[in-house]
Amino acid sequence: MKQKIIAGIEVIRPFNGVIAAASVLIGAALTKQGITHTVWLAILSCFLITGGGNVINDIADKDIDKVNRPERPIPSGRLSGKEVVILSLFLCILGIALAGLGSFWLVEMAILVTVLLFLYSFSLKRRGLRGNIAVAFLGGLPFVYGGIAAEHIIPTIIPFIFAFLFHFSRELVKDIEDMEGDRRYARTFPLVYGIKKTIKLVNTLVIILIAFTFFPYIAGIYGLPYLVAVLLLVNTPLAVLLYLINRNSISFSRASKLLKSTMLGGMCALILAAI
Repeated sequence: MKQKIIAGIEVIRPFNGVIAAASVLIGAALTKQGITHTVWLAILSCFLITGGGNVINDIADKDIDKVNRPERPIPSGRLSGKEVVILSLFLCILGIALAGLGSFWLVEMAILVTVLLFLYSFSLKRRGLRGNIAVAFLGGLPFVYGGIAAEHIIPTIIPFIFAFLFHFSRELVKDIEDMEGDRRYARTFPLVYGIKKTIKLVNTLVIILIAFTFFPYIAGIYGLPYLVAVLLLVNTPLAVLLYLINRNSISFSRASKLLKSTMLGGMCALILAAI
């Protein structure tokens, strides 16, 4: 039983859920409308739906993970197909129910996100850039979710764009990392167009991201603490990443992890913008 619980926690990937939930909180804080009861419902709802989405993704990827990540709970046999289906449905339904306690627009968004998670995992993920764009869109939505909960969406557009570009870049890097397992089951961008063109696209996205980080400060939307944090915690690591990738001096697994850690730096910069 203990092993099942550990495997269940592992397949949910709670760290991803905490990041998504924190994004909801940051999105709400950026609106300056206060952290209400509805915002807390949105935070918990987002955590649960993110966990459910991670389980759905692992169900869809069970064959690919036998090659790329055989130690995961499903391909390793630590969780059965029935168990993960029940777990994913429970998390998504509970997340939608909590959103329903918040507001009509919140539950509408929760349902939309859940549907998109299913579409991404079982269809879009295997269709090249469409899958990358879908997951990047989903990656930015927690900020908007916070804006919906606070009833003021406009201030969450900037962090949505940041997150979209981050996730788009990282998904492409992960696709390069996963080429061996994806070859039989998917038509990802690196498999269709090659690693060099994929790296060029990553370069373009990251350069756009770096350039866009200056916009909120120049426009007077975010203050100097944000600018200092984004320069140190986001732009510098991203510049180093581009240098290493283009010199083939870093594995794509490490590049993906560096991008993920840089996302945390971006969230710190946004927290300073919200204060």
